[in-house]
Amino acid sequence: MSNNAEASTAAKNGPLIGLKVALWSVAAFHLLVGGSLNCIPDAATFMAGVYGAEVNWTPEFSYIIKPMGAFMFALGIMCVFAALNPLRYRAVVYGFALLFFIRALQRLIFADEISEVFGIGSGRNTGNACFFILLGLALIVLERVASKNSAVDN
Repeated sequence: MSNNAEASTAAKNGPLIGLKVALWSVAAFHLLVGGSLNCIPDAATFMAGVYGAEVNWTPEFSYIIKPMGAFMFALGIMCVFAALNPLRYRAVVYGFALLFFIRALQRLIFADEISEVFGIGSGRNTGNACFFILLGLALIVLERVASKNSAVDN
């Protein structure tokens, strides 16, 4: 295979590889955090620190973290399927993009409440919202380009 053909193949497969890497990262995060929230007693405290949140650990709040962890774990399993075959499970890819957009909107709409309740500063909160927006956009763009490249091959 010539260097031009190799470069063309790499350029054509790059978006699909990038999409898979992004999905595996999202899957790993959701599986690790979701599972930890139900199996490791200090996981919620650790994650609160990662997010920069100051939490009043009432028994109710400590409990509600567990179902959230179950949802995260289930989402992680779905994301594994998408990571294995993103073009077949594109609905999952778009579902995660939607989830990230909703999470970004929540951070922006409820910024005052997030600051008041969890002590997360506006700069950090806005940065987290931007991260979610960029991640959602990356999933959509990579899926669209990978899908287009796949259609050209067939």
